[in-house]
Amino acid sequence: MRNMLNAATTMNQLQQRMDLTSNNLANSNTHGYKSKSAQFSSLLFQQVNNLNNGDPDAPRLTPDGIRVGSGAKMGHTNTNMNVGTIQETGRALDVATQDSERFFVVNAPLDNGQTEERYTKAGNFYLQPVNGNEQVMLTTGEGLPVQGQNGPIILDSDFDEITITENGGVQVDRNGNRQIEATLQLVDIDQPRALEATGDNLFRIDEAGLGVPAEQLLAEVDPQEANLMTGALESSNVDIGKELTDLLESQRAYSFNSRSISIGDQMMGLIGSMRS
Repeated sequence: MRNMLNAATTMNQLQQRMDLTSNNLANSNTHGYKSKSAQFSSLLFQQVNNLNNGDPDAPRLTPDGIRVGSGAKMGHTNTNMNVGTIQETGRALDVATQDSERFFVVNAPLDNGQTEERYTKAGNFYLQPVNGNEQVMLTTGEGLPVQGQNGPIILDSDFDEITITENGGVQVDRNGNRQIEATLQLVDIDQPRALEATGDNLFRIDEAGLGVPAEQLLAEVDPQEANLMTGALESSNVDIGKELTDLLESQRAYSFNSRSISIGDQMMGLIGSMRS
């Protein structure tokens, strides 16, 4: 019965690992996506040593005794922040960071009507009309405002051309005049475990859970040190070969644990039939 409980516990954790791996595979073509891996740890266990030889009540144990536990659990997930391959697109509003710790900043709405800073590695930006089409706002693919050094980037719409420079400057051409009208806000976050994934390829810093203000975990990046690549996007850093191997490994372990439950159930049924 104990082994069946151990197997059931482990199967639940293996299912979470397979879900994590499947999510990585599903986002293998998502720009700026960072793969995640699961780390497991053993639950409480007890070492039952061999009893003295000659004891008629001593159970038949292996020479090293029996290690009785409660299965395993997924201790935590790690996010791989390595930079993915940079792919040139030639699109004016595509920009890629070339540093693993560097993020773009966007504003995400909250349920209470306020906004919260979120961080992303995806630099595929778009222009969304605002204020009766007289102005445009730089947004993510999901329509979230991209944060500039002076707030959301909103520009008059009467421009001829718009590009993003290697320093994060939003360069606008109007009537033959070219000037930088806004600059992307960039931050460095060197502690990836401080980041909490919120969906849509975004991260946040849980200040309440960590007990420290976000300002202590990130650093503003000077535009002269932005080190961006324009007309390009950072691809996902998912290693498809590794993820498929992990998925097969998890499925096999899940199958073994499922079989142990089935065998245990058969043995309990056999014992029950013998008693009757």
